[in-house]
Amino acid sequence: MRKGVSPIMASVMLILIATTIAAIVGPWMIDLARTTSNQTSSDTDMQLRCKNTAYDFDTSYEDNGVNWSASSNELKVKITNTGTMNLYNFTFEVTVNSSIIRHYNSTTATQKTMEVPLKPGQSVILQADNTTNIVGSTLNSVKILNDIVCTRVYVEQDL
Repeated sequence: MRKGVSPIMASVMLILIATTIAAIVGPWMIDLARTTSNQTSSDTDMQLRCKNTAYDFDTSYEDNGVNWSASSNELKVKITNTGTMNLYNFTFEVTVNSSIIRHYNSTTATQKTMEVPLKPGQSVILQADNTTNIVGSTLNSVKILNDIVCTRVYVEQDL
């Protein structure tokens, strides 16, 4: 007398188990592939934007591209877009008294926007907004950041 599962029943059970596993794992695999593809596309896009993003201080303006008056609450820089991307949304990172780092936005009047960007080859004078907390301080360096197009590209000028 033979005991056990018939070969037909074993085949049916094996097919059911494989189908159940595929039904559980399949959507996860599709989602993983889609997420990985989107992330790779986003990373590639960012690398291309950063490769084509470049700007520098216009050293013919004031003190190597920076105009700072310790007594008048006025910090201006002149930068030139030397890359091939339109640039906008600039911010200042200022080091004062050798260690204190302050962040400032450009004034609305001088800020570049997506609608009116700094185009390749163009220059602009940017003015830092609300710098009253550094009046009378010793300015050591000014860094101009671009927070939208490529956050890894910036220019810095020591004073």
